[in-house]
Amino acid sequence: MPHSFVIPEQVLSTAIALVTDDLALAATVNRDYEDAFGGGRGTVVNVRVPATLKARRRKLTEDGTPIVVDTVTEETVPVTMTEHVYSATDVSDVQMRMDIADFSRQVTVPQVRGMVEDLENLVAETMQALPESLGIAFDAAAPHKTFNAARKTLRDLGVPQAGMFATVGTDVYRQLLDARVLSDAGQSGSTAALRNATVGSLSGFTVVENNRIDEDEIIWYSRDAFTLAIRAPYPPDGAAFSASTSEGNFAMTWIKDYDASILKNRSVFQTYAGCQAMQIKRLAKDGTTTKVVPALRVKTSTVPA
Repeated sequence: MPHSFVIPEQVLSTAIALVTDDLALAATVNRDYEDAFGGGRGTVVNVRVPATLKARRRKLTEDGTPIVVDTVTEETVPVTMTEHVYSATDVSDVQMRMDIADFSRQVTVPQVRGMVEDLENLVAETMQALPESLGIAFDAAAPHKTFNAARKTLRDLGVPQAGMFATVGTDVYRQLLDARVLSDAGQSGSTAALRNATVGSLSGFTVVENNRIDEDEIIWYSRDAFTLAIRAPYPPDGAAFSASTSEGNFAMTWIKDYDASILKNRSVFQTYAGCQAMQIKRLAKDGTTTKVVPALRVKTSTVPA
């Protein structure tokens, strides 16, 4: 018989590590998280948007004159928690008496990876909900020109050079490989190069292949263009064991309970999630601000060169 029983805190810690390790598409967007969340269905959470200020100038000869004092106003964007993502499974007494390594392999890993798949789909669906940009044509023979045009559009919106991503469908990635325009991004964008998704670099974008979007689709964006809001449900009092934790920009709750009707333990991992395109402030030279979504979506079959 294995020498040690499952320790609940270790199970939860292992699950969190697995999630943060397996996220690919969700690893390229902003994540707002919190544990022990008490909200219910349809709850709206407020995600902070950094304040934007314009620096002032005055002539050295104006010494002694009043200065202009601005007010820092930090805004929030409401993100609706629409999804209750969970995995529940019955666990035998033998499994509950395994050591932590065997329990993780047989129970924790399948449950958590199922949740990761669902969260990845949620992010992909949010990205695909962007209106299609019809002003950027795609030329398979010279795809770098398309990426250059997208880069200019985003930079003109005030998107910083760092942290720009391009998620592409499988056929687009094939065309990029055929055109030999991708540079090796090495560990760019990492968590093991975004969990073994094929990664390259083009026109300042970290290019990530993803089979959750359409094969002819390209989505260019900055990390702040989308927020995946994660809230771990408040642990219920009636369970044999329940706890929530947050780590690595993720949060979840684990419940271990016993179902007397079938004489089995039950393992439940759960989290609340919502994903939304975010409007960021664009600061103009004159100090005025406008709100824009720093993302573009193109279907190469819709707008060929």
